[in-house]
Amino acid sequence: MNNQIALSHDLLEFVKSIASETRMSILLLFLDGQERTVSQITEAINLRQPTTSEHLAVMKRSGVLTSEKRGKEVYYRPNRLRIAQQLEYLSSLLKQCCAE
Repeated sequence: MNNQIALSHDLLEFVKSIASETRMSILLLFLDGQERTVSQITEAINLRQPTTSEHLAVMKRSGVLTSEKRGKEVYYRPNRLRIAQQLEYLSSLLKQCCAE
């Protein structure tokens, strides 16, 4: 049962991290497969840097994004495996409760 609770918490954090319109916009920036710096993301979504950093922190904590510091820059990219796992888990739950 504890494992189910942990998984449910992880799924909830995942869903919350992409439920924001701004965070979804950030995630969609990566459709081209390229990683992005904080400043590139800030410019693309037209927010102030501190606000962008807050959104990135939420997405990183939930496992949606990973980051790597290179010199002074931090590069972000989607955690594709984690996203796929959470979507698969969500899909299986929805099929159990909602499929006919």
